[in-house]
Amino acid sequence: MNQLLLAPRPQRAELSVERAQAGLLRSQGPVSASLASALERANNSLQRRSDATVPVRFAVEDPSEAPPALGDDESYRLHLSNDGVRITAPRLAGARHALTTLVHISNHSGHLPLGHIEDAPSFPWRGLMLDPARRFLSLDTLLATLDAMALCKLNVLHLHLTDDQGFRFRSRAYPQLASAESYSRGELRTLVAAADDRGIRIIPELDIPGHATSWLCAHPEWGPRRSATAPSSRFGPHEAVLNPIDPVVHKAIDTLIGELAGVFPDQFIHLGGDEVNPAWWNESSEIAAYMAERGLEGPTALQAHFRARLAEFAARRGKRIIGWDEALDGGAPAAMVAQSWRGATARGRALAAGHDCVVSSGYYLDLCYPADVHHAYAPDASEAELLALEDALLLDPRFNHVASGLKWVEGWRRPAPSPGTGKVLGGEACLWSELVSEELLPVRLWSRMPVIADRFWSNQPAPSDFDPWLEASVNQLAAAGMVDVPSTSRRLLERFGVKARQLSAVALLEPVKWYGRLLGQAALEARINGKEMPQSRPYDTDTPLNRPVDALLPESLAACRFEGLLAGSGAPLLDECAKLLEACATDDFIPELMPPIANLKLILQTIAEVAKGRLNKAEARRRVAEASLPAGEYIVAIGPPVLAWLEAP
Repeated sequence: MNQLLLAPRPQRAELSVERAQAGLLRSQGPVSASLASALERANNSLQRRSDATVPVRFAVEDPSEAPPALGDDESYRLHLSNDGVRITAPRLAGARHALTTLVHISNHSGHLPLGHIEDAPSFPWRGLMLDPARRFLSLDTLLATLDAMALCKLNVLHLHLTDDQGFRFRSRAYPQLASAESYSRGELRTLVAAADDRGIRIIPELDIPGHATSWLCAHPEWGPRRSATAPSSRFGPHEAVLNPIDPVVHKAIDTLIGELAGVFPDQFIHLGGDEVNPAWWNESSEIAAYMAERGLEGPTALQAHFRARLAEFAARRGKRIIGWDEALDGGAPAAMVAQSWRGATARGRALAAGHDCVVSSGYYLDLCYPADVHHAYAPDASEAELLALEDALLLDPRFNHVASGLKWVEGWRRPAPSPGTGKVLGGEACLWSELVSEELLPVRLWSRMPVIADRFWSNQPAPSDFDPWLEASVNQLAAAGMVDVPSTSRRLLERFGVKARQLSAVALLEPVKWYGRLLGQAALEARINGKEMPQSRPYDTDTPLNRPVDALLPESLAACRFEGLLAGSGAPLLDECAKLLEACATDDFIPELMPPIANLKLILQTIAEVAKGRLNKAEARRRVAEASLPAGEYIVAIGPPVLAWLEAP
């Protein structure tokens, strides 16, 4: 099945070299409204190569159309023959996934191989978190996201609705909370209905008690210190925190949970709990007295006490709460699900404490990591394997420029004392939006998400032909009419000042990795040293994201193709270097591109000189290593593979 380069890959496929004509899918017999809708979407996603039709027979054991829920049976069997297609599934969800597989196969090869596929997801939770709190995402964008998610067989959309920078839910009880750009109940119900139709659960998040500046600018009386006057425009940790002992705050949160429960039917609600700064709590005499009276020793115990109240509010409405892994500190409600993000050992601590866990460490899309790095992380890998993957990044030449920063994660390493009774529910990729506007979303999100979706679905090791598979996974979204990632990047690059004749050269650049862009040099060094709070950052909510570095693919597909030429050397490599050097030779690059293009030019010239026997490899390695260092916020993506080429015997 790998030769078809699908993402996600089916678990088991027995396909022959015989093939049948692909075409529009035509149901044989009556189908439910939801299945008819799924069939229509599948046909809309098919590339029309002929007027042929393919008869499809469905056998769905339980055709009920209840909203999707954790643990639904999503398995299916797909039989392809000269007589048509037969889809067998226990539930509607599996039949939808079978249609998606048909779309993938048909669009990739233009025909349907004969044979049999048996498939089911490895994990019941295959999620994506988007952050409209910091930079708003329109309803249309979220609806389009659902279509692409369904094509990748993802089944959870987690919406980070509140943060220091914005409050995106329009509450009836507390209308002052809502930011100018926010979602009405009607819009969210439209989103939920569209998600239900695609087998996707939507989980809202209220991030509390920290990340609360937007709350306190509307209701300053809800904080221990009344200082917030407007939602924050800056990024990074804030001191703003809700008052966890105030009955008025409890009532407000209880009411908001009730309002969200009326819109989102899923059994889970996310209540944040991350990055809580206790400074305001520590200076409050009322909070100190409250803690003394109840024997709460320190802010961690206070937050755990508060979290227990939140769980009660949620439970009254049939909800289980989710919290970022910090919410485990000091103890957490038994039914709480932990979302682990702080390195490899956070998952183990959650499981050891008996909590089910959704794994996000390893899947932070905003860090601009290459797809193979994300795919290497299996949600259920052993802790030793996860730690080894973290440590491997320190030796990966693609991360040399941020290696000291990557050691930051070591401060969170606290191995679990025992395996515990919690379960790994699956994984969830996170795309925080400090450096992601609505128009940049396709480039940042879908350039690597299909490959991560494969890990969540198949949980198989990466194929040996990883780079072609990555490019095919990105292109399958364009083939289905969803989003054309490479074309979007090129269009934005031109709009942001890159000339058409320069595109081939600029496409070999990437943004710096990890938090290098977001933090800036001063804050980067402060974070490494554990003293970030006072440091300013180069970006805030008012910073326009309209530079080439914003439009670049996080992982250069052009660089992946160039690496293939390095393996062959010879005339094709020299021809490509000559073409790229011509693209670099123009003198009208915008100023910020001139240093990284100069680095690229030096690397290309070095390759040519080595290939022609005019330069020794030691000097070549020195040149390429120097040219591989960041130039502003850019790195030359072909630097590491060229160094490996030079070091080969």
